[in-house]
Amino acid sequence: MPASLRRELRLFHAYRFLSTSYLFLAVLDRFFQTRGLDFTRITLLNTVYAATLIVCEVPTGALADLFGRCRAMMLGALLMAIGCLVDYQGHDFWTFAVGEGLLALGMTLTSGADSAWLYDLLRQHGCEDEYRRYEGSATAAKLVGAAAALVFGGWLGQRAPELTYAVTAAVCLVAALIAMMMREPRICRVEEPRFFRGMAHAGRSVLTSRPLLFAVGFSVLVFTLLRMGLYLHPAYLRQANLSPVQVGIALAGLSVVGALAAQRIEAVRRLFGESRLIWVLPLALAASYAVMGRVFASWGIALLAVQSLVNGVFSPFSKELINREIPDSGLRATVLSFESMARRIAFGAFAPVCGVLIDGSGLGAGLMVCAVAGAVGGLVLLLSAVRRHRRGLHGFEGEVTPTPIPGEVTVPAPSAAAPIAANGRAR
Repeated sequence: MPASLRRELRLFHAYRFLSTSYLFLAVLDRFFQTRGLDFTRITLLNTVYAATLIVCEVPTGALADLFGRCRAMMLGALLMAIGCLVDYQGHDFWTFAVGEGLLALGMTLTSGADSAWLYDLLRQHGCEDEYRRYEGSATAAKLVGAAAALVFGGWLGQRAPELTYAVTAAVCLVAALIAMMMREPRICRVEEPRFFRGMAHAGRSVLTSRPLLFAVGFSVLVFTLLRMGLYLHPAYLRQANLSPVQVGIALAGLSVVGALAAQRIEAVRRLFGESRLIWVLPLALAASYAVMGRVFASWGIALLAVQSLVNGVFSPFSKELINREIPDSGLRATVLSFESMARRIAFGAFAPVCGVLIDGSGLGAGLMVCAVAGAVGGLVLLLSAVRRHRRGLHGFEGEVTPTPIPGEVTVPAPSAAAPIAANGRAR
């Protein structure tokens, strides 16, 4: 492996380790409740977060394709730092809404750009077949960073929950500095990039490519169920009589479990097979949520561990399904942004329903509605797999990587340090 590729991969893993290491997650609902918010308003803040993503996800993905993925990652980390500082100062719903909006805007700038950057870096060196491996190890780095943040956040949050936001802001600033040090890979474009035309082409590719649309639908279902754990896991552990420090340690351990699964994605995929994983993951989530909704006990951590295993496998697995169906690298971040927007829309609609049920009927009701959603979605995917098997199709629709489009040209992407001309192009 060339030294330059090793350097970039090390920086990318460091960025992933830091960029979403949120210390406040261990005390998220507790912090907002101490500032006067009930569970319904807390989940409505997520709706604000999701609405910001819906509006900004695709435009920021297109901007990352135009002006550079490293710039997008750097700016995203900076905006997340500012969002944390706004929440640190907040004492009312609308201030927190601004903070969550900034956190969401920062996430839109990084969510598609980072995976697009990695895929095109490996493609530049002729190693795109290794994408699943490196996406898995980078996901593992992210989860280990989250585990460390949860341990420290649980300890710090027991004393001063608001300080978890201030420290997270500092961590995001370091991530921004790392993004500044990363270099843009060459991008293979089918045509010259255009902002609005690029978004239109990316949207059409998602809607008209059956394998790509299928992969996006799978991602939406599993992401929604996993994302609910951000709110439900700490509440479940506290209802099982764990202290804030114990909650932080437990969530950190669960994050490490997910990291191990991500690191072993190759072995997991060989064990289950691609088409089987597509329905096993949502059904595993459904089963664990169903038991959690009936029993609140410390041994329920084992059920949370099942969800953490799914979380570790999900990211590299789903991103590979999507990335290999994108023939134009010049639109890669934009297509990934469409996928991210779709799953945020689903979660933004689903989370308030759970919030209302929890406020009205208790935590168990919210867990059970997640179980029902996972069971329905998983069974639909299982029936689809059975139909495909009967037709003699034993793998996923996108099992074979698409052939390059004739006329594809390699165009160097703008350097992260290159100045921007007045017309918006790198010079």
